[in-house]
Amino acid sequence: MKSANRSNALLVELLIVVLFFMLSATVLLQVFSTARSQSSLAGKLIQASNAAQDVSDRLYGAKDAGSALKEMGWTQENDLWRLPGDDYDLTVSLTREQQPFGELLRYQVRAVSGEDTLIDLPGARYQEAAE
Repeated sequence: MKSANRSNALLVELLIVVLFFMLSATVLLQVFSTARSQSSLAGKLIQASNAAQDVSDRLYGAKDAGSALKEMGWTQENDLWRLPGDDYDLTVSLTREQQPFGELLRYQVRAVSGEDTLIDLPGARYQEAAE
């Protein structure tokens, strides 16, 4: 009788250990899944940030922003320039303000993924009037 009780206790202990390992595996699977999705989002943010910074730098150095965007493959829709991508779309809005001695070009570079704005990068450049 005592050996039957011992074997039953051993089986209960084994079931508890198996249950513990199953719960641990489930929690770890959820943790790794969350980490993978956050890593993917971080990679997308880095790519979008680099692309927006590159466009901003090119616009700052270009004599004519519109022609520079056309050369880079952008399309214009009303006052908004758009460059579609796989993970996100880049948009640029240009605003020109006439000043007494030149023109102030303001631009807003955005990376958008679905409804979410990944990055919003403003920039401005003053160009003196040609005499």
